[in-house]
Amino acid sequence: CSTSVIRKVKFDCCGIAAAYSQTEVNPFFKQIVVTPKAFLGLSTGLDNMVGLLGAQIDFVATEKLTLGGGLGISSWGYKYAVNLKFYPEGLYKYYFKVGYSQNSGLEEFETELELESGATEPVMMDLKPVGNLFVTAGWAWKMGKRNRFFLEGGYAFPLNTDDYYQLYDDNVRLSEMSEQVLRIMRPGGLVVCLGFNIAI
Repeated sequence: CSTSVIRKVKFDCCGIAAAYSQTEVNPFFKQIVVTPKAFLGLSTGLDNMVGLLGAQIDFVATEKLTLGGGLGISSWGYKYAVNLKFYPEGLYKYYFKVGYSQNSGLEEFETELELESGATEPVMMDLKPVGNLFVTAGWAWKMGKRNRFFLEGGYAFPLNTDDYYQLYDDNVRLSEMSEQVLRIMRPGGLVVCLGFNIAI
């Protein structure tokens, strides 16, 4: 009886070892991996599609394509965006993204600016809504079984480059330096961001 028990244990161990070796070396024997239905996360960065800090969601259409959007806060008011991402080699490697973002603007925004006269004074203005078309590329690293950490860079092209603020006092004339400061503040330009996604 003891001999049969020893033989059964040996057989079971051999079966487990064979199954393990199949998963390691047999390309036709793969573990089942459930593709996420969506990714929910937070991101931050410079001209990030959802601002200085925002939440976003990406719905998985296929293993190479996601459709997403998000909402956050920025130095130019609230910011929302929609985007399309393409993953040539799957959801956990490099990707390309195109999309549209919109900053809400700010009313009664006051800051000190240099005037044409050379004096520096508090100036009241409305920062108008600004839209951007953006193109970026990034890399998503797998964290745990299905979550992701990502880095991304690219460029956002502002759609309105002239009429993006309104002074309260029509008699105020800003200096060229102040105009340059407002152009730098205006949404658009270099995009650098990072974030974390939870698979759902």
